[in-house]
Amino acid sequence: MMNTKYKSILLMICIFIYASCDDVLDKENLSDAGPDLVWNDEVLANGFLSDIYSDNIDGWPTGAAGITDNDEGGGSLLYGELSPGSVGGNFISNSYEALRNIHILLENVGTGSISVEAQNLMRGQALFFRAKIYFELVNTFGGVPIILKVLDLNNDDLNIPRSKTSECIAQILTDLDEAITLLPDNYADQGADYGRITKGAAMAYKGRVLLHYASELFDPTQSAGRWQAAYDANKAALTYLEGQGKGLHPSYSGMWFDEGPGNPEAIMVTQYSVDAGHANDAGQRPWVVALGTGYYFNKGTIGLFDAYPMKDGKMINDPTSAYTYNSTAFWLNRDPRFTDTFSWNGDLWPLNTGSPTRTSDIQWSFQESRIESQGNGFITRSGLDTRKAVDGSIVDTEANSSPTDWMEIRFTEVLLNTIEAANEIGNTAEAYAALQDIRERAGVEAGGDGLYGLQVGMDVDQMRDAILLERRIELVFEGKRAQDLKRRRLYATVMNGNVRRGYVIKKTAAFDALEPANDNILDDRKILEGLVLSGTVDLNDPVDYNTYFTTTFRSIERLGSEIADGDTVNYLDHYYFRDIPQNDLDRNPALEQTEGWPNGTFNPLD
Repeated sequence: MMNTKYKSILLMICIFIYASCDDVLDKENLSDAGPDLVWNDEVLANGFLSDIYSDNIDGWPTGAAGITDNDEGGGSLLYGELSPGSVGGNFISNSYEALRNIHILLENVGTGSISVEAQNLMRGQALFFRAKIYFELVNTFGGVPIILKVLDLNNDDLNIPRSKTSECIAQILTDLDEAITLLPDNYADQGADYGRITKGAAMAYKGRVLLHYASELFDPTQSAGRWQAAYDANKAALTYLEGQGKGLHPSYSGMWFDEGPGNPEAIMVTQYSVDAGHANDAGQRPWVVALGTGYYFNKGTIGLFDAYPMKDGKMINDPTSAYTYNSTAFWLNRDPRFTDTFSWNGDLWPLNTGSPTRTSDIQWSFQESRIESQGNGFITRSGLDTRKAVDGSIVDTEANSSPTDWMEIRFTEVLLNTIEAANEIGNTAEAYAALQDIRERAGVEAGGDGLYGLQVGMDVDQMRDAILLERRIELVFEGKRAQDLKRRRLYATVMNGNVRRGYVIKKTAAFDALEPANDNILDDRKILEGLVLSGTVDLNDPVDYNTYFTTTFRSIERLGSEIADGDTVNYLDHYYFRDIPQNDLDRNPALEQTEGWPNGTFNPLD
């Protein structure tokens, strides 16, 4: 994408406030192309739009699981230690600077000779991103100042108060509705323009906005009656997308590697390449000391592992399941999404990693299995690694720049959004049907009743829990769990206390005896690998597994260990809406602080 940004003679680095006077274009490889040139040239104007994309499109949510019950992490947010100003100023200032560039486009795209059709496409995309930016601000702070034009430093009043949250949501929906009318089903050049916002993406995003607005975050008492609107928007998006050939991808694990317009799951996509990649693969792969890759995030918790049902869709403690959960070989006979997502000690996981880190396709995560200098500190504290969306063919040296595309919105989320809203208005039958479809795609067995393990006759509350569980599993490590906990105000219920644990796996004397001539773990490990690959030892057999390994538990909370619970999770209620940093309040006296924070008077629920 081209880099085409205006630079102002008077650049105002001010939260919420931005100005533009006598702008000129500063474009790479061109000498001061002015506005008259840009807005009369479709290529240059699209370059300006492309820069809006690069500033505002979503990427892989690396580390987002750390503020949930799905992974370790969270820091001051989860341990009740946030101080005023913890959000920092850059998020707000960057958001309003991005809005400023959008307004430059909206005010200028129709002033030149660019065709009306091209103008409408640009306007539709710009309006979508304006709505997206405002929703991200509102989801963080509640109501914020609504600015819909390029402000003039000399002539406009720059002390703009926060608008009500309801007013912001209304503006977001207005922008999305207009964008939907302007955006195409698909772009003429589906190859070159793949990843640009379509009508379907805007409709799906509108559904997401209304789902959040109906949830407890914005309506704690659930008295506002917003679920019907959320259902209508999501159902309209779902129906439209199905008409465009979208649907559940046949492969849960393979959908991430089916890139391009033909992927039925892909609704809103960010493209990557080997020259412009991301670090998701590196952060999920096992650590390689020489390259500094691996270990960082998405390793899971025992609570997450236990949330996956058995292969027949019944929970691991359900006595009616056709399968018996084994606490040693806990990966056996599970919902296939478990094995599509995780890799455990002794699992076969082909990775393009060289010796001595890997000497076969077997993945090890027992203590002291790291035979390089990093030791146990870089063995996953959960005892498992995550393989979801990891391209095992990538060489370790390339893992920090993975080319796998990110799907910010995929069809299954739209389906789940629709049935969550459907359930809240009493249509549990629609929710049943969709959950069955999702589980069927995953490979869960239908069972004699055809319910794929779902409980018969669930009421609204039970179905709500079932949908949230399905979201946790289906959308794991896609950045959605944190939003689900937040929008449904579940942090205190789900997380407060010491809830996150992992496995500690240690070798036994029998492992050490594999090569009795020395105490070199690598030699012992290679011998065991040979026995496993030849079929002599079956690590899926709990007896064989326990011969060579023992499994215990540990806290993976901050300062946690095998013998200590670590710090207590203490998510405070006023964290749901964050505070405006003091330097921003100082710059704009018209702003009010958020209720719940020092001197806060602004109600984010209005």
